[in-house]
Amino acid sequence: MTVLGHHKLSSIKSMKLFICFIGVSSFLLLIFCLYTTISTPDKEVAPLSLPNDGYQNVVSYELWRSQTIVPEKYNEHQVKARIIRDKIKRLVANNQQTGTGVPPSEHRNRTFPKNRNVQIFYHATVAWYKPNPTHPSSDRLIQRIYENNSVSFRPSDEPIINTAFYPKRKLYNSSESIVREHFEEIQNCGIGTVILGWHPTFSEYQLRMIFKVAHVNDLQVAIEILEYPDRTIESIRSNIKYILDTFGKGPAPTAISTLSYFNVLSKKRELPLFYIHKAYRTADSEWKRLLSKNGILTIRDTSYDAIVLAHIATKDHKSMVRRAGFDGFYTYLPSNGANYASTWKNWNQLKRFADSYRLLFVPTIGPGFYDRKKYQRNMNQNHGITNIKRYRSNGQYFDVGWRTALKNGLQMITINSYNNWVEGTQIEAAIPVFGFRDYLPGTPEKYLDLTQSWVEEYIKYKLNNIKLNKKTELTLNCYDFINATIC
Repeated sequence: MTVLGHHKLSSIKSMKLFICFIGVSSFLLLIFCLYTTISTPDKEVAPLSLPNDGYQNVVSYELWRSQTIVPEKYNEHQVKARIIRDKIKRLVANNQQTGTGVPPSEHRNRTFPKNRNVQIFYHATVAWYKPNPTHPSSDRLIQRIYENNSVSFRPSDEPIINTAFYPKRKLYNSSESIVREHFEEIQNCGIGTVILGWHPTFSEYQLRMIFKVAHVNDLQVAIEILEYPDRTIESIRSNIKYILDTFGKGPAPTAISTLSYFNVLSKKRELPLFYIHKAYRTADSEWKRLLSKNGILTIRDTSYDAIVLAHIATKDHKSMVRRAGFDGFYTYLPSNGANYASTWKNWNQLKRFADSYRLLFVPTIGPGFYDRKKYQRNMNQNHGITNIKRYRSNGQYFDVGWRTALKNGLQMITINSYNNWVEGTQIEAAIPVFGFRDYLPGTPEKYLDLTQSWVEEYIKYKLNNIKLNKKTELTLNCYDFINATIC
């Protein structure tokens, strides 16, 4: 019994020693892990590059300014501290305003030729004010804005301005001088085509003025036919006929027009370009009357023939485009993930679909989306999406959209937009004003600079692809053309 008791005590002591050893080891290991976490700096991530080793000399302006991306570990206190620092920077910037109250511009002069395959949506008029302000002080506030030719809001003011950002040019009317400034900036970005939103009530005087200013700046104008009351196939045909009769090239083979024309290789002729906004709201059978060769109202193989692109949103819409006889489709909405067509990861699938049916896929990218709407959008009208706001993230959102478009090697790219201030997709210069969003810590011209840099990179990307693959004029494919030529 004594021997057994001695062995039992020895076993208990050994077990206690083993448990103590495990505990001490775990404690030391925990201390070591904490020490290495605190003392070891975050590992830098290699800069993002384009999807081909041969393009390593093609680097965007934004990536050139910030060569590495350091991942940030989430820490609530650090995040709150950073938000407070950003607010202090904005307040300091507002207090240091002089003149127009904006930092000095870094906008650069263009050193490369314009490209007509890169196109940008343009709004001739901007709805600066909410349509039905109800607050009693709204009229006085609008009068004060007009009298001072500027805006100075107080916390108690009714938010009657319909935009989330405030323009450097203030709340302008689209006079000829303003349009001239706009088009000078657009052509300086390297963009060769302006997509003008149009409807039948559009002022003919303003339309002719826009075409005149575009001609002076060597820009071409493509027409996007917007929705309007009682829009039918008959009225759309009349719209196309009106635009071509007024601004088209006419029958002369050497005629020159400011209207956007593309050399279509498959038809061996130049055709004007039209965009149809929300084309999916008209039945396929109706579109066939206009776009099929045997349609009663067909424009095919007539003097009014054109490249007609349909705005799509859902996966089913791409089949509608094929059945209806469109030449291709575009996405318009720049909010990634808001619907099937605007989701970047679906663009490769959309491109393959377009290739298989000899259609033109034109994606739309933008710097973000931020409007003044506080209410949830109608899910039926927006295909199940109630939140389509996308933050700019100091230009990173715009960069990723451009990289995705380049990665898919698309023929044409549209940008939404130059001055759609109501939806907050503009690249036009904006300044810090109380109650509005801005481009800080960037300059007011930040997105003009980014656009210019990415258009230049688009051209380099195409040219490098031709050079690396040793292509000649006889071996070029549809995606190698970079200026006003499509298949």
